Amino acid sequence: MIDAARLAQVIHGLRLILRVEPGGLSFFEKTYGGFVRSFLPALLLAPLHFVHSALTYSAMEAKPDTVSYAVVEVLAYVLTWTLFPFAMIYITRILGQPQRYFDYIVPYNWLQLLVGLVVLPLTLLVDLKMLSTDGAAFFNFVILGLFLTYGTFLARTALNVATSTAFGIVILDILLNLLSNEIIDKIGKS
Repeated sequence: MIDAARLAQVIHGLRLILRVEPGGLSFFEKTYGGFVRSFLPALLLAPLHFVHSALTYSAMEAKPDTVSYAVVEVLAYVLTWTLFPFAMIYITRILGQPQRYFDYIVPYNWLQLLVGLVVLPLTLLVDLKMLSTDGAAFFNFVILGLFLTYGTFLARTALNVATSTAFGIVILDILLNLLSNEIIDKIGKS
């Protein structure tokens, strides 16, 4: 796991990233061990995600088999957290920056904690009909803009690439996420 001192460093690094300060990257452990620990946000966000999955399942008119649905949801969650980091192994090689993989992916994974702590509660509010889908769409638009901004900053700074390349990496992340969600959705309905 992660000790309190490292967690405090990560939180400080995230605060600096939110202030668009390149020095924030120095507060992340950019090693294999730091990479493994950077998936802690996946564990922290899992309860919120699976509450959403349960609410979605309970709202379905034609419910698929419960065990099949649960297996698909768990596999989908793992895929959501691993597909982009896996793709980035190859992207960093194509960019001629394989040595910067941990420099980018470790803070990227931790940044997903902040994204999840905003998106998942909004999703649950929609599930519970406490927020309209129109209201959620507005917030999602704002969140997407922030993600594009901070994601581009992070990729540009950590990978030492042009802003256009960094923006392309963020777009790739979004497209991979949309594609995997579409495939998972089709599997879940079959």
